[in-house]
Amino acid sequence: MRSFTRNALPFRSSAAPSIGSADSIAVIGCIGIVLLMTVFIAGCQGSEEAVQESTREPSRENAAAVTIYSDRGTWPQSVTAAERMFRWMGHDVTRIDAGQVRRGELAETKLLCVPGGNMYNYAEDLTAAGVESIRAFVQKGGGYVGICGGSYFAAERVFWQGNRLPMSSLGLFPGEARGPYGEIVPYPDSAMCLVIAAQVSHPIIESHPDSSWILYFWGPALLPDDGAGVTVLGHYDAIDRPAMLACEYGRGRVFLIGTHPEIEEDSNRDGVAECDELEDRGTDWELMRAAAGWCLGE
Repeated sequence: MRSFTRNALPFRSSAAPSIGSADSIAVIGCIGIVLLMTVFIAGCQGSEEAVQESTREPSRENAAAVTIYSDRGTWPQSVTAAERMFRWMGHDVTRIDAGQVRRGELAETKLLCVPGGNMYNYAEDLTAAGVESIRAFVQKGGGYVGICGGSYFAAERVFWQGNRLPMSSLGLFPGEARGPYGEIVPYPDSAMCLVIAAQVSHPIIESHPDSSWILYFWGPALLPDDGAGVTVLGHYDAIDRPAMLACEYGRGRVFLIGTHPEIEEDSNRDGVAECDELEDRGTDWELMRAAAGWCLGE
């Protein structure tokens, strides 16, 4: 917002009217009105610029082919919101189902996003052929973004309510995914949760706030094995366990997050009304843009 100083006043010479005269009162009154109107206009312009900046779509200069997994078990709202989010980033977005993955149709994409949903269904429908197709895609340099169910699916070992699931997961990071946690939100409810950024140097969080409130919907803690080449990027404040991490798999890069940053509780730009009754304290799309950029090698 523009600021004003006393030096900007139009009368500073000895010829100015004396205080208390009728002329001086009239002049001061007029100046007060002008100043108020100027400050009001500047404030409106500043607010408008702030709104435009927060909703402005980034340049398509670095547009990439992004594919979102969408089939049985995926949460439709997560698919829709993720699609809107990646398009907001300027990427070309398509959807892919289990059959297409099994047939090896990931060759034309640069980044695969597996959204929230039932990871057990993912494993059932993709079968060993689909799981191997995704592993090979990342191994050869593809990017992988896993959101909630997609982050469960990426772990070597998957635990749900204390029990290890008998499923073939992707194993993109050496460790286990465990959830949900009643200490964060009692199952089967959902709510906003506080995620604390880790004190590490990493491109994904270098411009991210020290903490953020993100939707929790039965997501996992992501627990790397000892000595694993994994960077933990944030923790759930309620349980002090990892909520998001980044790692490499072959020549590819992987970003996993146990919450739902694609859902915008305070905006309709995500295309869904889910959880709009919750109080959001800022968008998480900038975090996801940084994550996507890192996975794409930008």
